[in-house]
Amino acid sequence: MTVDNAPISYDFHGDEPFSTPFQEIKPEEIHIYLDLDTKVGKNTCGQKCTHCWFVNYEKVYDKSFAMEEGPRILSGLQSHGYHVYPRYVDSFAYDGEFMRIYGPANNREFRQESDHKPTETMEKGDAWTSGRPLLADNYLELLDLARVNGYGTISITYHGVIDENLAVIDDGSYPIKGVFSGANTEEVLRRIDHYNEHHRSTLPADADRSDAFRVNIGVTIGRHNHGRQSLERYAHYFNKLGVDTVRFNNFSDHGGRHPELQLSYEEIEQAYRDFKWLHENVELGFQLGVSEDFGTFGIKAMGFPGHVGWCRAGRQLFAAIPTEVSVLSESADGRREKIGDIVGCVNTFEPHLGILVRTVADGGEDVRYDLEFDHAAIEAFTNKRLSGVYKDGCFARELAQEQQLVSRVPARRRLPLVETTG
Repeated sequence: MTVDNAPISYDFHGDEPFSTPFQEIKPEEIHIYLDLDTKVGKNTCGQKCTHCWFVNYEKVYDKSFAMEEGPRILSGLQSHGYHVYPRYVDSFAYDGEFMRIYGPANNREFRQESDHKPTETMEKGDAWTSGRPLLADNYLELLDLARVNGYGTISITYHGVIDENLAVIDDGSYPIKGVFSGANTEEVLRRIDHYNEHHRSTLPADADRSDAFRVNIGVTIGRHNHGRQSLERYAHYFNKLGVDTVRFNNFSDHGGRHPELQLSYEEIEQAYRDFKWLHENVELGFQLGVSEDFGTFGIKAMGFPGHVGWCRAGRQLFAAIPTEVSVLSESADGRREKIGDIVGCVNTFEPHLGILVRTVADGGEDVRYDLEFDHAAIEAFTNKRLSGVYKDGCFARELAQEQQLVSRVPARRRLPLVETTG
């Protein structure tokens, strides 16, 4: 059987060769994840997933920039040429306040084919959510808010295992605790479908009806749900649900709570072969996406451009995370204050590669924001990758092992292994 599926999408964070000195990379070629709010729970995502990076790393646990300052930081960094992605736990947090402030934001770049063509997900804002906020009574108002503010895609993190009857197994056996269940995700999808149909019905006969929300599903793959049979079930299941994109990402054991779920490098190689088989042999009603966090072991099977999988974190991709304010210097030109750290890996928040600086002048009338990179640290980090200290294109696991990040998490930050509903 010949199938004609959409191209497989991949993450894009730049493709500058590692041999290029960092000081020669222009701001226009650098992507910044601006972590504006890392607070999990009732007012944001409604969850407390035991593997969440915002929960398991002290650097970003329960942190935020002031709500009114976030847009100024964003604008200030953009004025220097950086591509900046406002990042928060959930786009619908605080009854949609982030959408009101930041408009149609995208949380990252998705591309396809050899010429890096942007996927449809990038055409309008991409609202990232656990799904929990859209189970609230005000879900219609939240979806209205998203549409009015220019969002075209709703990205939902999916947690569930599918049985042979293409039904989600809902018996409490899912191994990652604190997540939004697959069964609840089905209800959210019904609500989005209902909203789309209702919205279309209110339009004049000659109106454009193409602004319905697209749905992007993100599925975490670990030892609990990997393998060709499991992936094929997901394909048929999401075909049945009628979503637009399904993006698979690699389970990472943030916090050391589920080491038994992390795929070996050999299993990752097989996962790539399975993704390719799925794309070539199963008719997909959605665009298949594969996260760069699977790394490079076996990635050649995908036929991606050569740079894909070799994450540009620490060179063309960084995260800016909140810190306590500290004064760096004071002069006639103004007061320089450190308000954030710049880190390489945007999921483990290491290594430290610079600072986010606020300069206040003219009695507070002139406020500027910029990044001050530690060029020596960046080049040293690059050299570790070039010399083979880190062998995988996604170096997060090796970095975590090297720095023993898990041991840094205070006991009070570790979550009990119980389901939470927010």
